[in-house]
Amino acid sequence: MKYKINWDSSDGVFAVPDAAADCLKLASGKAVKVLLYILKNKNADADFEEIGAAVGISGEDAEDAFSYWQQVGILYPDGAKPDNTPKRLDTPAETEKPALSSSRASEKASKMLSPAEISERINSSSEIQFLFTAAENTFGRLLTYTEQRTIIWLYDYYGIAPDILLMIMEFAKSQNKTSIGFVEKIAANWHDDGISTHEQAEREIKRLQNYYSLAGQVTAKLELNRTLTPRERGFVDTWASRGTGIDLILYAYEKTVDNTGKVSFSYMNKILDDWYSKGIFTVSDVKAAESKRTADETAANSDEHSYNLDLLVAHAMNNTPKIK
Repeated sequence: MKYKINWDSSDGVFAVPDAAADCLKLASGKAVKVLLYILKNKNADADFEEIGAAVGISGEDAEDAFSYWQQVGILYPDGAKPDNTPKRLDTPAETEKPALSSSRASEKASKMLSPAEISERINSSSEIQFLFTAAENTFGRLLTYTEQRTIIWLYDYYGIAPDILLMIMEFAKSQNKTSIGFVEKIAANWHDDGISTHEQAEREIKRLQNYYSLAGQVTAKLELNRTLTPRERGFVDTWASRGTGIDLILYAYEKTVDNTGKVSFSYMNKILDDWYSKGIFTVSDVKAAESKRTADETAANSDEHSYNLDLLVAHAMNNTPKIK
């Protein structure tokens, strides 16, 4: 294909480092946008939100793009020294991967794969190739640099099988939570809980579906206009595991507000715990129990003050008052 550049359409030009063109192999479209914006504007004071807004992406994506160009040595933070070591994307970096550590610092360091290392893993591992392709099909977009290195890290250091990772991604998509942070959080929990088989994963996904469905209903029905706190999420998780319906939760909420004048998840939980311990699982069950209790209390009060009308009449007829 032959083409020409229309130089007359612009007031000027700006330079692009040759090394940047050599790093396009793994650069996403968002990364290219961010680089072009930075090279044109040369605004060292712009924050990621500002850059993202200017090129039509999120601030998080802009930060991820900057991280990519920083890793390949094209950009570096103000005040730091540039790394002029030549970098190639067709060979792995000559550094050993850090061993898995329980410390948070070592864990974070082990995730910092360079673009060269990612390229090498794609070329050498059919499972990584499969993971990336399947993830992009699931999310409906190309993976960012951060997503690529996180997926590899989950595969390498948590030892999560590709099919299990894809089950997590499919669940994330079903919840409209396609951020890699959400995927990583679930993967970490599954690793800690020893969830590694299809059967275990399917059971856990069903539990999560119940929780997220119920949590969304609770938030909407109670008109909270905020996310649930960790303690509140714990209560909802318990209710979801018991199969508690939203109608019963709302009935407990009404009683909570009547008695306390405010929304209190701990008070609601005490009510629901009491009903659960008594085998009460629906609003109808609650109302039936309340009606029975009212009837029992009425009968008890009547017994305390009751009298036999027949005996009183007989006594009156058989006993004539004496007049003195």
